[in-house]
Amino acid sequence: MAKILEGIRAVEWAWWHAGPACGYILGDLGAEVIKIEEPGVGDPTRGLTRYMGLPVDLPNGSNTLHEIANRNKKSVTLNLRQPEGRQILYRLVEKSDVFYNNFRQKVRARLGLDYETLKRYNPRLIYATTSGFGQEGPDGDLRAFDTPGVARAGLMHNIGEPGMPPQQMVFGLADQMTASFLAYGIITALLGRERLGIAQEVEVSLFGTMIHGQAIGETAFFFRGEEPPRPQRTKAFNPLVNYYQCADGEWVIFSQNQPQEAWAQFCKALGIEELKDNPRFATTKARGQNCEELIAIIERVIGNKPRSQWLPIFKAHDLIYAPVQRTSDLPHDEQAWANQYLLKYDHPALGTKTVVGFPMKFSETPCAIQREAPQLGQHTEEVLMEVGGYSWDDIARFQEKGLV
Repeated sequence: MAKILEGIRAVEWAWWHAGPACGYILGDLGAEVIKIEEPGVGDPTRGLTRYMGLPVDLPNGSNTLHEIANRNKKSVTLNLRQPEGRQILYRLVEKSDVFYNNFRQKVRARLGLDYETLKRYNPRLIYATTSGFGQEGPDGDLRAFDTPGVARAGLMHNIGEPGMPPQQMVFGLADQMTASFLAYGIITALLGRERLGIAQEVEVSLFGTMIHGQAIGETAFFFRGEEPPRPQRTKAFNPLVNYYQCADGEWVIFSQNQPQEAWAQFCKALGIEELKDNPRFATTKARGQNCEELIAIIERVIGNKPRSQWLPIFKAHDLIYAPVQRTSDLPHDEQAWANQYLLKYDHPALGTKTVVGFPMKFSETPCAIQREAPQLGQHTEEVLMEVGGYSWDDIARFQEKGLV
């Protein structure tokens, strides 16, 4: 079956995660993705055994960070420090639709890999960049990884409960979301090229993506001047938008954002129907004024049954709820498998593994994993011959010069 980006070729010059993860998303959609790496070195993620304290190494010498960010790609080694190595890249760019990277402006300009240079070789090229804080302004060329983007956007002060110091989040969120927005920008630019006949430069940043992700709370501040409050579980104004611990130590969260409409059914589900018309709890305002008392009551009730018994009850009463799960719970979640958010993938070196699937679904052009993450330089000869039009003799000469 055809893929929505089938026939689109993208050249990646990026490392770590925020840039490379864009490529696996494009590949899931059917694009051909060529990853350019330094000979003998490759993407820095190739050598990792731990990341942010988490063991990531795998038996085949790869690691989990490299596998997720680089599936679907072909690896080509090129020495871009040498002019002739860049000429090889220029030839690949001539035959491609997209070039994307996550290097700083001064690095790209010094190597002749900036937009102004590459569009001379391919006027139809979509050129995309991931930066730390946006390319304009006083900090346009600052280096960054995932956590500075989270921190500068205010997110560390918006999570946790009141009185806590700034809270670190699970690592990789800004990287992954920025990669997703880079893919979104590239695909939008490809649509613009088709409809309007224009090619252009696309740029996203860790900082900008994390600001965008908090648009609701930030807009409240911009319009009203009130800092978004940190939620406090025991004092939630709407106790029906809160999380509670069950008898087995597991947690469940409710999100009844129309609490008055849901109140009677909520009481029925929890078996506290005597509270339905109690003046201390009968209205949204009253529940807010007496929230600590009501939260304590709900805690005692929820704490009387294990979560496995509560979930069917909440479902039967059509409440808005979810189990608060750990990562280790996800492989047991039927909903994740039914929607291909998780997949089984037959990795040629590692065997059958559970992998992150697709956050979007197309009825006629489904997403699919094309291949596992490549070994360093695995496709150099193939790509240089099929895309670049070079011969075996050319490739032998490149190898002698240390270009590939």
